[in-house]
Amino acid sequence: MGTSAGRRAPTTRFWRLAKGAATRYLSPEGGAQVEAREVVTRYLAALKETGGQGDQAELAAFRLTRKAAQNLGDFWSRAASVGVAPALAARGLADLAGQPREVLSLGLAAALMGPGGGLETAVGRVSLTATLLASLPLADPQAGPPAHTPAPDAGALTRQFLVRALYLRLVLDLGEPLEAAAPSFSRLQDGLQGLHAWIEETQAGAGAGEPPPPGRWDGLEGWAWVTRVLEDLIQKLNRR
Repeated sequence: MGTSAGRRAPTTRFWRLAKGAATRYLSPEGGAQVEAREVVTRYLAALKETGGQGDQAELAAFRLTRKAAQNLGDFWSRAASVGVAPALAARGLADLAGQPREVLSLGLAAALMGPGGGLETAVGRVSLTATLLASLPLADPQAGPPAHTPAPDAGALTRQFLVRALYLRLVLDLGEPLEAAAPSFSRLQDGLQGLHAWIEETQAGAGAGEPPPPGRWDGLEGWAWVTRVLEDLIQKLNRR
């Protein structure tokens, strides 16, 4: 695996510490055991080093991801208000209306993430697809999607996406030491689930105020809210 912070594995001190923690997290032998929280904390420190100086350096690694989250919130809030098909049409995606949920999720994720061939874009598309696939209403491909989207609301869905994206970035960046250390596939799977659960559990206590109302996600208000959500999550992960 490469890394999502670059196309070759970083060898700086903080990345070495993050990879060492990932190895000890799944290794059945060789020293002190590491909990999921240390792996996540070490990883965020490495991202901060990669992003540059300043308290918000980690956020620089998620610039495109935050924009995609803003687009997701905008689409979902509109879909909840006027229906899925009109919300798709407003984004020039009317041809996706009535498609099977898998096709709709893939097409909509690509549109919300935007073009690009980098690893952050790839992670965002996968995370968006998984989030939409779990949340879009079931639809008859012939009759089209139902008029309104169910729960979760736009704010909750956007948080779910950000958690998935952060988790998947970690897995891609630290995948090599995690895979090498795991004594079995089941142990690797359990370890990955532990990392995801730790991030998700922390997100449940994160706060950023009320999300923007429908029609105001695509401006500065939406960008600022998404940024606060991710910033608060990173701060809480670093403190836990």
